[in-house]
Amino acid sequence: MNVTSKTTALITGASSGIGKEMALELAKRGSKTILVARRKDRLEALAEKISSTYHTEAIILPCDLLEKGAASHIYEQLSLKSIEVDILVNNAGFGYKGAFLANTLESYRDMTMLNMTVLTELTWLFSKGMKERRFGGILNVASMAGFGPIPLFAVYAATKSYVISFSEALWHEMKEFNIHVSALCPGPVETEFFEVAQMDPTKMSLRTIQKADEVAKLAIDSLLSNKRVIPTSPTLKIMRRIGNFVPTRLSMSAAAAMMGKEI
Repeated sequence: MNVTSKTTALITGASSGIGKEMALELAKRGSKTILVARRKDRLEALAEKISSTYHTEAIILPCDLLEKGAASHIYEQLSLKSIEVDILVNNAGFGYKGAFLANTLESYRDMTMLNMTVLTELTWLFSKGMKERRFGGILNVASMAGFGPIPLFAVYAATKSYVISFSEALWHEMKEFNIHVSALCPGPVETEFFEVAQMDPTKMSLRTIQKADEVAKLAIDSLLSNKRVIPTSPTLKIMRRIGNFVPTRLSMSAAAAMMGKEI
């Protein structure tokens, strides 16, 4: 799979962090971009940067993906303009670090809705056209947290486990239609995620904090070569392999101890 000036990519959560950097990376390679996020001013600034730097079209769709019918609304808006999406980047999502009962039920509803349900809806809507055209790519942003259960990160880790499992199953289903599907599994990245999740990334042991642009380039390269799961550093690759052999009870104890250092 290649990215050309005829490619159109839709990126959710495009106003900052990994989403912003993936939009820039795709534009750098010649793709038209559709930028989706809540903050219109940031989307306008990003679209201007893409247009002036890479001379490719950038369409902004300010949208709160937690609003009822948001995924269908995006799909319908683009369909009315006869815009076909070749690459879908499901990047929007958020987490919370802390004891399960310390957070609100409303927050967990929003988290599961955005991290899983909206991602699934957008994938279903846009992959239909990809299947008909027998061409496309779907990049779902998961997390290294999705490799197993993590106490004090329980709901977020569970949502990202869903994203990994869902993406791997689709990778198998879609390969006969020439559709690439990848799950990106970053560790700590320099983004606004930690502020929202109430975490201090500088206290995270055994892991370095990666740059968002570094992760974005790896993500796009890996999607184009159709890698199923993308740990974003050698350390994460090793952790994933070791995790297959460590008893769940032991791995949860280790994860809880690590997370507990930040409370």
